[in-house]
Amino acid sequence: MYPDGLNGVFLVWGAVSTIWIIILTVLLWKQSSDFKKLFPKEGQNFRDKLKEVLSEVEGLEEFKVRCLGNLQKVFLKRYNPYQDTGGDQSFSLALLNGRGDGVVVTSLHSRAGTRVFAKGVKEGMEAQVQFSQEEKEVVRRAMGQ
Repeated sequence: MYPDGLNGVFLVWGAVSTIWIIILTVLLWKQSSDFKKLFPKEGQNFRDKLKEVLSEVEGLEEFKVRCLGNLQKVFLKRYNPYQDTGGDQSFSLALLNGRGDGVVVTSLHSRAGTRVFAKGVKEGMEAQVQFSQEEKEVVRRAMGQ
C-alpha cells in the first residue's frame, strides 16, 4: 500500500504515540490518587483535612521549642598557641544548644604537657570566665555568625 519508507515511519509514530499515552495515563492516575487523598468522597471534607494538616504544623512548632535545649551547634578549631611546639595539636570546641547555651572545651598542648579547660556559654556569650580569642571565634562560628 505505502512505500516501504512510510511503513517504518507509521510504525515508529505508533510506538511513540503508545508510549506517550502510557506516560500520560500513569501521571493522571497518580494525580487522581493525590486528589482522592485531599478530597475524600466519604468522611472528611477538605476543611477537615486542612484542620488536620494545621494541627500537625502546630505540633511541629511545639516540637521545635522543646528541641531548643538539645545540642545543635558545634564548631571545632585546631591551632598552635605556642611558638616552640609543632603542629596544630591544641583545639577549642564549642558545644551549644538552640538557645546558645553550652560549653567551650579547650585543650592547650605544649612540650611540658596538655591542659584542658571547660568554660560555660550563656546565650552565645561568656558565662563566668573570660574567653580567649580562639574560644570567642568557635562560639561565634557555632552560632552561625
